[in-house]
Amino acid sequence: MRSVVVSNVMKAYAGHPVLKGVDLAVGEGRIAALLGPSGCGKTTLLRLIAGFDRVDDGLISIDGAVVSGEGRHEPAERRRVGYVPQEGALFPHLTVAGNVGFGLARRDRTPARIAEALALVGCAALGDRYPHQLSGGQQQRVALARALAPRPRLVVLDEPFNGLDLDLRRAVAADVTATLRRTRASAILVTHDPEEAFASADLVAVMHAGRIAQAADPRTVYLTPASPEVARITGAAIFLDATVSAGRATTPLGMADLGAVAEGVNGRASLCLRPEQIVLARPDGGRAAKVVDMSFRGDHSLLTVVVDDRRLNVRAPAAFEADASGLVHLAIAGPCVAFLPS
Repeated sequence: MRSVVVSNVMKAYAGHPVLKGVDLAVGEGRIAALLGPSGCGKTTLLRLIAGFDRVDDGLISIDGAVVSGEGRHEPAERRRVGYVPQEGALFPHLTVAGNVGFGLARRDRTPARIAEALALVGCAALGDRYPHQLSGGQQQRVALARALAPRPRLVVLDEPFNGLDLDLRRAVAADVTATLRRTRASAILVTHDPEEAFASADLVAVMHAGRIAQAADPRTVYLTPASPEVARITGAAIFLDATVSAGRATTPLGMADLGAVAEGVNGRASLCLRPEQIVLARPDGGRAAKVVDMSFRGDHSLLTVVVDDRRLNVRAPAAFEADASGLVHLAIAGPCVAFLPS
């Protein structure tokens, strides 16, 4: 069953198109991530699904019922959608328990129901505290408890981890994802961080210029991006001039296997690969490159090398040291994607 279906949704503000015919389907109990840069339309789409804004055209349905479109706009408070905003947005004058109970109907606002929601997020002992007495991670967990307390049919999260430092962000994101999976709640997460999207979601919908450029599982989106734009949005991408023939590509770094070939590619191509696919090779199995810079990064060293007047960044083991010649030999590992040359 599809929990959320978005069909050809369009939205403009002051005559400026923001969403240009968006289609998306999120299965029941699944977590989807809307991934894209600022201005791509991901937060606008989230607001339309939650009911905060009206669609200009198209349909949105939740659990099989149309909530937006065809002349209908079901108010946000009737959609049974839990909302986790950026930085939690807890009410400072209410205790943790008061915040969690705020969204519950009076008949459901019981200590047991509030305690159940707090226990889900590992904050059972924090009910009497106020938001200013909580860490950033605790505030986000309480915000999730508030969203889950009414037992919504969908939870939407608008870049909820932005205000946290990196290590805490990863830990809280993992905890939130685990909680959503335990409750089997359908969820849609907005983020500009590919790592966060890949770690949290079953489905990653990459947004670019008001459209969904690709929607698939994280591995597919990363390894076989549908376009150069998707490749850049989902992580570091390197593009090499190549010639494609018989399922392989000839490049300045030697031969490369192809995992996907864009429509229309025949002969000249732009080969897309990830930085980790450029590997150090034996002299008899790789292309010589000159090391012009090296930066130690802890768990690896980042080499800047020159091949055919092209500078490339290559990851090497942390203990790597260039020999006196300053030469290394490189090869391409794993399948790449061929696009039409730019």
